[in-house]
Amino acid sequence: MKNQTLTIKKMGINGEGIGYIDSKIAFIKGALTGEEVVAAIDEVAPRFIRGHAIKITKKSPARRPDTKHNQNYGYSLFHMNYLDQLPFKKGLIKDAIGKYTKFDPEELDVAPVVASEKTEHYRSEVGFPVVFSHGRLIFSDLSKVEHFLTSDDLYRLNDQTINHTLKAIQDIVNKYKCKDYYPRVKKGLRYIQVALYNEGLQVLFVTGKDGIKREVTAEVEALDNVAAVYYTINTSSHTDFRDKGYKRIYGPNTLTRTYHDRDYAFNVKSPVIINPDMEYQYYETIASMIDDDANVLSLYPRYGVLECDLPNTVMAVEGDQICVEEAKKNAERLGESQKTFRLGDVDEEVVYLCKKNKYDLALVQLFNDEMSEEMAESITLSRIPEVILTSKNMSTLGKAIALLEGKYEIASVKGIDMDPNTPLVTGIVKMTRNQA
Repeated sequence: MKNQTLTIKKMGINGEGIGYIDSKIAFIKGALTGEEVVAAIDEVAPRFIRGHAIKITKKSPARRPDTKHNQNYGYSLFHMNYLDQLPFKKGLIKDAIGKYTKFDPEELDVAPVVASEKTEHYRSEVGFPVVFSHGRLIFSDLSKVEHFLTSDDLYRLNDQTINHTLKAIQDIVNKYKCKDYYPRVKKGLRYIQVALYNEGLQVLFVTGKDGIKREVTAEVEALDNVAAVYYTINTSSHTDFRDKGYKRIYGPNTLTRTYHDRDYAFNVKSPVIINPDMEYQYYETIASMIDDDANVLSLYPRYGVLECDLPNTVMAVEGDQICVEEAKKNAERLGESQKTFRLGDVDEEVVYLCKKNKYDLALVQLFNDEMSEEMAESITLSRIPEVILTSKNMSTLGKAIALLEGKYEIASVKGIDMDPNTPLVTGIVKMTRNQA
């Protein structure tokens, strides 16, 4: 299909502009509400069209003046003024409530989304495929590498210390003529991950069965800001590299992050806090919604930093063994004897715990999971007075609210912008049990 001119009626959940071409819905990357755009068409499906803006003939006041239009956008929001992103993200939360539940979002107490302290170079972790391009290895990809973000997006969001180090490591692997991964022989460099901690950068190489040259890791160790170097051999087709063993080449076994003047230790397999400043704002927002004397049931606590910091007695249930092990160690080291971290199938554990104990509040953090009917039923039958639901996935959040709406009312709705310049927002919904 040739280039099309259309008017953008609204924004979609992935940050794309939505308009219509020949009465068919069209999702246009890089376009904003109210704009008239010329779009190149990337896909024509039976029920929709996908494209990207190549020319803006009528600009929105929300558009950043330095935006270029001659590229195939990822689903970032770099073309949108940051302060205009916040009401858009608030709208995503309200739209999810309106779509999946019987609550009227216009009648709810929905607070403005809390702005991020940094809007670029805030990410403390990133991972890239190692690819061969124009005669050398690069840490990038020709397609999106993280859900809806391109490699260019990620470099713009990464902490600059990470970016500078990635460039240096890229030069090192090319200096020693390393090869990219070739699945047929299962050799070569496959992936690199870099994370920033208090002590400096943790660098992880994922390789084929040939591993990585010692000359390479020796020069990486010597780089400024590098605190630890690991590698893992992984030739499987999937990309959950935590399943395999990790070999520490240099540095300590764990690195730390600090929250409220206390250090929390993490190993190389631990999930990484992406935007520490706003992660901590998220913790403080949730803590402000919990009475100090409440007995708390926390489901999917991840690394458990929030739970350890709360003054409450907390029973936390997580299905990720690595998260539970790290949370237990941190709780013990910090003297948090009132915090229990339990490993198991969360749906099964919540049934048992809700029958055995009385809780004042359930905190359900749905970052990687969805609330099941079984979980909602256990919370409802045990008559837990208050529930806090959180998620970055608005459909997950809306569906979780819907599972509880028969017995619970929405007391407050908040949003934290942990992912500025992307269409993600972290929604926080507090629900209270009906008196009837």
